Amino acid sequence: MIAISGTQPAVPQRTGATNLPAASETPSHSNLSLAWKIFLASAAVIFTVLGGTLLLTTLSARRTADQGVARGLDQTRRLVTVLLEGRERELASGALVFAQGPAFRALVIDKRPEDLLDQGMEAVQQIGASWVQITDAEGVRLAKSDEPTASQDTLAGSVLIGSALEGKVAAGAGIAGDSAIFQAVAVPIPGVTQVAGVLMAALLIDSALAVSIKEATASNIIFFVLDRDGKPRLAASTLGRGPAIAEFLARHEVAKSTEPTAPTKVLGTGDTARSSATGFATRSPMKLSLGDTSYVGNAQPLRSAGGDILGGVIALRSRDLEMAPFVEFRRRIFIAAVLGMALASALSYLLAHRITRPIITLVDATQRVADGDYSAEVTVRTRDEIGTLASAVRTMLMALREKQALVDFLSTSGVATERTNNPPTPRARLSSATPSSSELLPGIMFAGRYEITDLLGAGGAGVVYKAFDQELGEVIAIKTLRTETMSEDPAALERLKSEIRLARRISHRNVVRTHDFGEAEGVYFLTMEFVAGTPLDQLIARTGRIPVAGTLSIATQICRALEVAHEQGIIHRDIKPQNLMVQPDGVLKVMDFGLARLERRTEGLTRVGMVVGTLAYMSPEQLLDENVDARADLYAAGVVLYECLTGRRPLEADSPAVFIGKLLADTPPSPRELNGEVPAALSDLIMRTIAGDRNLRPGSAAELRKQLTRSEA
Repeated sequence: MIAISGTQPAVPQRTGATNLPAASETPSHSNLSLAWKIFLASAAVIFTVLGGTLLLTTLSARRTADQGVARGLDQTRRLVTVLLEGRERELASGALVFAQGPAFRALVIDKRPEDLLDQGMEAVQQIGASWVQITDAEGVRLAKSDEPTASQDTLAGSVLIGSALEGKVAAGAGIAGDSAIFQAVAVPIPGVTQVAGVLMAALLIDSALAVSIKEATASNIIFFVLDRDGKPRLAASTLGRGPAIAEFLARHEVAKSTEPTAPTKVLGTGDTARSSATGFATRSPMKLSLGDTSYVGNAQPLRSAGGDILGGVIALRSRDLEMAPFVEFRRRIFIAAVLGMALASALSYLLAHRITRPIITLVDATQRVADGDYSAEVTVRTRDEIGTLASAVRTMLMALREKQALVDFLSTSGVATERTNNPPTPRARLSSATPSSSELLPGIMFAGRYEITDLLGAGGAGVVYKAFDQELGEVIAIKTLRTETMSEDPAALERLKSEIRLARRISHRNVVRTHDFGEAEGVYFLTMEFVAGTPLDQLIARTGRIPVAGTLSIATQICRALEVAHEQGIIHRDIKPQNLMVQPDGVLKVMDFGLARLERRTEGLTRVGMVVGTLAYMSPEQLLDENVDARADLYAAGVVLYECLTGRRPLEADSPAVFIGKLLADTPPSPRELNGEVPAALSDLIMRTIAGDRNLRPGSAAELRKQLTRSEA
């Protein structure tokens, strides 16, 4: 088939560059560079993670500390209860033993105060009490060990003494003076027929007891009493005395019971006094700050034998002390976090610059491309997305350089300056066929809309015209099928229809667009895009050779066109310089899908024994009428590239039979042997592409294009 040809004035070599905004014109939403954005984003993530870790650790530590404080206070409460009850039992046991003494009993029955005072002092020593007092059977005090001159008051109204007069052992707390609190037990002194009196023993609750509790529980202890107004007063403390303690007690007042007195607490009976007192009017938890130390506490009451609240004991634990291990742990984490943040920030800064440096290089390269400078070198080579981007930019630059080299070559060779209004040259008659009577003449209106303006070329099967589409207002090309060809070859019409069906499935800038198919005045025709350019065979004939860079541009564009066709399952089967049109701007167009077919043989169009194509560019399998695949087109493309670089085909012969013999038996010289400017890698690749064994060729057009890129690098 004849290439669609024709020329127009050369277009500018670098178009569209002025339409691209310069870097300074690019809209900016932030004054921060990408490196700083990456760094700040990384730093924010690091600080958030580490800050969150510290916060969670602190909250967990506080929760654990609070739980530890609560457990410690509960253990202290139980221990205080056990300890006070133990003191009462020991006190009662000693008092019972002493009250059973015959001499002591006789003195009580005889009511001899002077002698009973001595007995009281002796009882203090034996029982281990702080003091004792003795009453007669009516509850009248006979002696008190710490007050020799104490008056003989009646104590029978006391629940403690009254219970003992009834023969019971009673116990409870008591208050001495304004701020002293003690534990007391009262035991009956047996007489002959009835109780002869009562021995009451008291044991002070003092700082020594508070210290012993602290040593056993690690909790600080405060004992307090309630005055007549229900105000708490400090009795004993492991924290000393001071305004802070007084203010703390004032905030946590104790409400005295205003209801009837509860039953007496009687030791040994299992009976425990029930008090209706509301207990401690406190906010929970109780908190105390002394200096830099914070305490958390709870309180339990101290009751009289009648169940009235006379005071209480407060256990305090230092929350700071409980938090100390966690504070130290947090301090270490904080130090590690600060060091980690510093290291991570430094690494993120370096990483940001490592990422942005190649990006800056790529931006510079693309800006230079926008300015029409394709000489930038992209040295970025990493195995990540940036490396992939750099590879793409590198490939783009190589393609632009190759295309620019082709444009420069066209310009210097004089091809690009041809005018389109030149009359048809003998190149329009590339076959021995002569125009028939059905051929169209310039100036006529064809099919009612196409004004024929020029004859572009003629082949054995048809004629190609340049025409003006009156309806669309654009220049197109029309290919008509010769009437005599149709009569000689009934399948010609079907091949023409097949061409348009296949061609319409391909849309790519390197493939001539096919518009429509029709019939007018008994002539079948095909309309297609008009390409203003020069067929590659004429370019080779005029210049002898095409430079390596220009050849690589041609090769890349052929591969891209074939990639699109092969993806549709279409094999061109007639790739040759006559079917490759080079425009003045360096864009190559693949034309003439008249011999194209699907990979599977179509019955009636390409029968067995029907070899189609151009002999010099046909692969051995195509010549032998075997089933061909995409590698047949690659073979033809390799022959075209060989011819571009050397000015000759790999094999030449005077007859088809001789040519086929050479094709099957001879190995042509490599392009590098004929042209020393051809790189060895490119020469080897072309020789593999035109190998007789299709398995030695690249597997696809995409693979060939990638190998072309590597051969240039």
